[in-house]
Amino acid sequence: MEVAISVRNVSKVYSNNIRALSKVSFDVYKSEIFTLLGPNGAGKTTLIRIIIGQLEPSEGEVYVLGVSGRDFLKSDVRLKVSYVPQENIIWRNLTVEENLYLIGSMYKIPRRVLKEKVKELLIDFELFEVRKRLAHKLSGGMERKLSIAMALINDPEILILDEPTAGLDPRARASMIASIEKLKKLGKTILLTTHIVEEAERLSDRVAIINYGKIIDIDAPSNLKTKTCGIEVLELLFKELNNEILSKVTSTIHEKNIARAGDKIVIKENNFNEVIENIRSNEYLSSKILALSVRKSNLEDAFLFLTGRFLRGE
Repeated sequence: MEVAISVRNVSKVYSNNIRALSKVSFDVYKSEIFTLLGPNGAGKTTLIRIIIGQLEPSEGEVYVLGVSGRDFLKSDVRLKVSYVPQENIIWRNLTVEENLYLIGSMYKIPRRVLKEKVKELLIDFELFEVRKRLAHKLSGGMERKLSIAMALINDPEILILDEPTAGLDPRARASMIASIEKLKKLGKTILLTTHIVEEAERLSDRVAIINYGKIIDIDAPSNLKTKTCGIEVLELLFKELNNEILSKVTSTIHEKNIARAGDKIVIKENNFNEVIENIRSNEYLSSKILALSVRKSNLEDAFLFLTGRFLRGE
């Protein structure tokens, strides 16, 4: 597979001696969706800014379509890459349609070609009916769609999306995910950052788990789940999980097979029947459990076991 983005041993240490990234390495292949999954503050945005040449790494190197990140902004390769940051970059006093025409003129796209491209993007991103509306009167979801539509005006080979659904309501988020899936079908190379596991699991060809500036593991979502947690996990929910409860659980189950998230314990084991029987036979534990269930493992479980952190709500 052809490599679109190559990150090699990248570290970033700021002047106040804060280490944002530590020896990060991975490849993004052409026509795949590669996701950096991690909580806020994990180093995702810092890494993106290094890839597009906005930041210099303290050490290591980045290559985008074969061009060094240090030369990215001076090369024509920058015209083949579009970046959509977390904040929406739009001209708020222009209409939706005018925003697209203006960004297209900056790329010197011929008027006839630009007219067709604008119409196509308005339809694809469900913005055609509001094309004459001023951008500052759009909903948050529509603003986000316009930002991504503007990033696609030059038909880039690579699209970098930093938390594309941040701040969106459930309906707008579902619509945005559907839009990203359309881009995947068109063969776009997409580098995505998110802290929302459902997005990473649904959209990604491969996921890189990033935590405190380090890459913990990289694999397909299904592989990350099965090799880290197995096919199923046992989930125990307590009214209030304290050290005494945790101690009694770990007395019967190996500590490496237990992960804690708030008032919940997630257990990975080969024989859940035996584990459940042991827990139910313990009068103290039985009295503290609000819910007990065996369910399919998910990417959030994998993140929890790999990092000891719970992503939801962060």
